[in-house]
Amino acid sequence: MPTASEYNRIVESIWSEGSTPEQRRNVHPNLAKNFIRAFYRQVMKKPFPYELRIGSGNRRTWCRWGVFTVNPSQGWHDINHDMGHWLERQMTGGAHTDQQLRFERDGAALIVRKFLCDEPYVDPKKGCDHVVDRASRVDAGIKRWDVKLKRAANALKKLKKKKRYYDTVLTERNAQ
Repeated sequence: MPTASEYNRIVESIWSEGSTPEQRRNVHPNLAKNFIRAFYRQVMKKPFPYELRIGSGNRRTWCRWGVFTVNPSQGWHDINHDMGHWLERQMTGGAHTDQQLRFERDGAALIVRKFLCDEPYVDPKKGCDHVVDRASRVDAGIKRWDVKLKRAANALKKLKKKKRYYDTVLTERNAQ
């Protein structure tokens, strides 16, 4: 069983060399899903078989009843730690073995290499003013209907012109 000093020496050195604390807290939900898929494929050598969903609040990154929940608000460090434990349980059924330490090391290296972002993730639902958003949607709807109204008026003009033509043609025929 690995000790805390081994964990710090092996896994924490990867985090400290390759990333900043801000980057480790900055997790885009889609990148978290992509990491889970990529790491599973790297370890198990097959595609990720579970349904993936984004969790929030106090939920951990774990699989329950065929649905794998990943919580981006945990940060990369905890996502990787939970994924290491979950993979170890899948492969050996145990906990806190040397293999789990290797999983965490490889996961941290994968995150540092491919998934870190500098810009903070802003949840689009939380970061917008709903009144401004709805007002802009109303403006866009008015613009769409104005365009439809102009097209309808044009189509009516053309049809009325055709009707006048056919009315004159029919009256000339009836006169003969």
